[in-house]
Amino acid sequence: MAVPARGADTQPAPARGSTPAVSATGTKANASVASPPKTVAAAPSGPQPAQHAGTRSASATGTTATARAAAAPATLDLKSLEQRLRDTKAIGVFTKLSLKIQVDDLLADMKAFHGGRSLPPLPELRQSYESLLLKVVTVLQNGDPQLASAVSASRDSIWTLLSDPKKFSEIT
Repeated sequence: MAVPARGADTQPAPARGSTPAVSATGTKANASVASPPKTVAAAPSGPQPAQHAGTRSASATGTTATARAAAAPATLDLKSLEQRLRDTKAIGVFTKLSLKIQVDDLLADMKAFHGGRSLPPLPELRQSYESLLLKVVTVLQNGDPQLASAVSASRDSIWTLLSDPKKFSEIT
């Protein structure tokens, strides 16, 4: 009797009434006709983030994208943003005055733009707006992180108000 070489396929021939099934590695294995083949889950490709003991993945906890979106800070309207900025203790009086002057200048430029004056052009106004919001978020980050997060989350909705002539005319 011959001894099979090491690593050679040593699977016995399939029994009568069974069919060979191909495993995830491409080798044949015996599977009974009466039982369905087992599904082998493919391993995820790429590096996976390490989990700490005591933490669960989002699918294990039942967290969905909608639940995470609901937990994100809500966008602020201009009136509530203005009030929260006035009330916060994270910004000093002189910084608040400086920011108010910059906001007023931006609003004046936006009003002139919507009035037909094309200088500065809208991309430059957007850059000024983004710069101003970055200053506000930076100042708030350590002293009032919730407000900083709300301002960041409101960035696009506020710009939509400012850049739309009809919506802008309603707020000024």
